[in-house]
Amino acid sequence: MKIGIKYCGGCNPTYDRTEVVSRLKKHLSEGDSVETIKQGIIYDIVVILCGCNRACANYDNLEVIYEKIFITSEYDSAKLFETIDKIKHLQSGE
Repeated sequence: MKIGIKYCGGCNPTYDRTEVVSRLKKHLSEGDSVETIKQGIIYDIVVILCGCNRACANYDNLEVIYEKIFITSEYDSAKLFETIDKIKHLQSGE
Protein backbone atom coordinates (compact mmCIF):
# COMPACT_ATOMS: atom_id res chain seq x y z
CA MET A 1 0.00 0.00 0.00
CA LYS A 2 1.31 3.42 -0.94
CA ILE A 3 0.21 6.30 1.28
CA GLY A 4 0.84 9.95 0.52
CA ILE A 5 0.84 12.63 3.21
CA LYS A 6 -0.30 16.16 2.38
CA TYR A 7 0.56 18.62 5.14
CA CYS A 8 -1.23 21.90 5.73
CA GLY A 9 0.85 25.04 6.21
CA GLY A 10 1.13 24.44 9.96
CA CYS A 11 0.11 27.95 10.97
CA ASN A 12 -1.94 26.86 14.00
CA PRO A 13 -1.20 23.23 14.94
CA THR A 14 -3.17 21.95 17.91
CA TYR A 15 -1.45 18.54 18.08
CA ASP A 16 1.80 16.84 17.08
CA ARG A 17 1.33 15.85 13.43
CA THR A 18 4.65 14.00 13.33
CA GLU A 19 3.39 11.69 16.09
CA VAL A 20 0.41 10.72 13.90
CA VAL A 21 2.80 9.87 11.05
CA SER A 22 4.97 7.83 13.43
CA ARG A 23 1.94 5.82 14.57
CA LEU A 24 0.89 5.38 10.94
CA LYS A 25 4.27 3.91 10.03
CA LYS A 26 4.08 1.51 12.99
CA HIS A 27 0.60 0.39 11.89
CA LEU A 28 1.68 -0.55 8.36
CA SER A 29 3.04 -3.84 7.14
CA GLU A 30 6.43 -4.48 5.59
CA GLY A 31 6.36 -3.37 1.97
CA ASP A 32 3.92 -0.51 2.60
CA SER A 33 5.22 3.01 2.12
CA VAL A 34 4.49 6.48 3.42
CA GLU A 35 5.81 9.62 1.78
CA THR A 36 5.10 13.30 1.44
CA ILE A 37 2.88 13.87 -1.59
CA LYS A 38 4.57 14.19 -4.95
CA GLN A 39 2.69 15.58 -7.93
CA GLY A 40 1.88 13.04 -10.62
CA ILE A 41 1.91 10.04 -8.26
CA ILE A 42 -1.30 8.11 -7.67
CA TYR A 43 -1.54 6.85 -4.08
CA ASP A 44 -3.73 4.15 -2.58
CA ILE A 45 -4.63 6.53 0.24
CA VAL A 46 -3.92 10.23 0.67
CA VAL A 47 -3.82 11.58 4.21
CA ILE A 48 -4.49 15.31 4.44
CA LEU A 49 -2.77 16.09 7.71
CA CYS A 50 -4.24 19.36 8.98
CA GLY A 51 -2.98 20.95 12.17
CA CYS A 52 -6.39 22.24 13.22
CA ASN A 53 -10.12 22.03 12.45
CA ARG A 54 -9.95 24.63 9.67
CA ALA A 55 -8.62 21.93 7.32
CA CYS A 56 -7.42 24.55 4.85
CA ALA A 57 -4.93 22.35 2.95
CA ASN A 58 -5.54 22.30 -0.81
CA TYR A 59 -6.18 18.74 -1.97
CA ASP A 60 -8.08 19.14 -5.26
CA ASN A 61 -5.24 18.00 -7.53
CA LEU A 62 -4.26 14.89 -5.53
CA GLU A 63 -4.89 11.54 -7.20
CA VAL A 64 -5.98 8.61 -5.08
CA ILE A 65 -7.19 5.08 -5.75
CA TYR A 66 -9.21 4.48 -2.58
CA GLU A 67 -9.72 7.44 -0.32
CA LYS A 68 -8.61 10.86 0.88
CA ILE A 69 -8.66 10.99 4.66
CA PHE A 70 -8.65 14.22 6.66
CA ILE A 71 -6.86 14.27 9.99
CA THR A 72 -7.59 17.38 12.06
CA SER A 73 -6.72 16.01 15.51
CA GLU A 74 -4.70 13.19 17.04
CA TYR A 75 -7.96 11.31 17.64
CA ASP A 76 -8.68 11.08 13.90
CA SER A 77 -5.87 8.57 13.46
CA ALA A 78 -8.27 5.78 14.55
CA LYS A 79 -10.41 6.33 11.43
CA LEU A 80 -7.24 6.29 9.32
CA PHE A 81 -6.15 2.92 10.73
CA GLU A 82 -9.67 1.48 10.29
CA THR A 83 -9.70 2.56 6.64
CA ILE A 84 -6.26 1.07 6.02
CA ASP A 85 -7.34 -2.23 7.57
CA LYS A 86 -10.54 -2.34 5.47
CA ILE A 87 -8.62 -1.68 2.25
CA LYS A 88 -6.01 -4.33 3.09
CA HIS A 89 -8.82 -6.79 3.73
CA LEU A 90 -10.36 -5.99 0.33
CA GLN A 91 -6.99 -6.28 -1.39
CA SER A 92 -6.36 -9.69 0.15
CA GLY A 93 -9.62 -10.99 -1.35
CA GLU A 94 -10.90 -12.38 1.94
